[in-house]
Amino acid sequence: MSLSEQEQRALREIEQSLLADDPKFGASVGTASSFGNPRGGALTLRGVALVVVGLLMLVGGVALAQQSIWFIGISIVGFLLMFGSGVWMLRGSGESAGGRSPRSGSGKRAPQKSGRVSGKLEENFRRRFEEK
Repeated sequence: MSLSEQEQRALREIEQSLLADDPKFGASVGTASSFGNPRGGALTLRGVALVVVGLLMLVGGVALAQQSIWFIGISIVGFLLMFGSGVWMLRGSGESAGGRSPRSGSGKRAPQKSGRVSGKLEENFRRRFEEK
C-alpha cells in the first residue's frame, strides 16, 4: 500500500530534520541495511555459505545414519553450524570498526557499535537524562 503525497512529504520532512539534527546517526542508518555490510547484522556471503554447508551436513548425516552411528554426529554438528551462523548473521560479525574495547577509562559506558541503530538510540537516550 502506497502513502499519500501528504504522508510522503511529512516523512521526508521528518527524515530531513533527523539528518540535520544528527548527521552521524543518519549515515549509520543509511549504511546499516546494505547487503554486504557485516557490521550491520545483514546477510553476508560467509554466513550464507556456512548455513548451506551446515544444511548439507545435516541432510547428509541423516541420510547416511543407517550406515554408521557416527553420521548422526555429523548431523548434529551440521545443525549447530547452521544455528551458529544464523545467530552470527543476525547479531553481526562482532568486529568493531576501530578494534576498540567497549569500555572507556572514564567510568561511563562507551557508545556501542556505531553501525547499530539500537545502540545509538540507547546512547542518545542515556545522554539526555545524564545532562539534566
